Amino acid sequence: MITDIKPGAVHGSCVDFDGKAILAIGPSGSGKSSLALSLIALGGTLVSDDQVILTTDLKGVTVSPPQTIRGKIEARHIGILNCPFADRSHLRLVVDMSTKPKHRMPDLRRVMIGLHPVAIISGKEIPSLPIAAKLLTLYGHAQTS
Repeated sequence: MITDIKPGAVHGSCVDFDGKAILAIGPSGSGKSSLALSLIALGGTLVSDDQVILTTDLKGVTVSPPQTIRGKIEARHIGILNCPFADRSHLRLVVDMSTKPKHRMPDLRRVMIGLHPVAIISGKEIPSLPIAAKLLTLYGHAQTS
């Protein structure tokens, strides 16, 4: 289980929704770009695909694309596509595409990026992942009693 991510360049794909970003991480072939394409289809804007730059400041974690791949995303078996992109966004959710959830209703987990805790969820084999990740990023978890 991932407990921290160092600021700097990370292998992942990232999509923005109204200034709030979702970062998918995991090994090659785990579905990071596919998740990003699905999130774009749900109204998101690409930040970056394949590599994402993470920076921290007092406000939190900012994501941005490396200059060399701005506005490019890979569609497996199709090729590299041009895509509108956001220059930066504030990271709100990390999706670990290499792990499956262990419980139907898992506890909220966090990953540390610099000094900032960011929500993290498992993303492997979750059919509703794109819409659930979007809703979680925009509106958070429901309070249960």
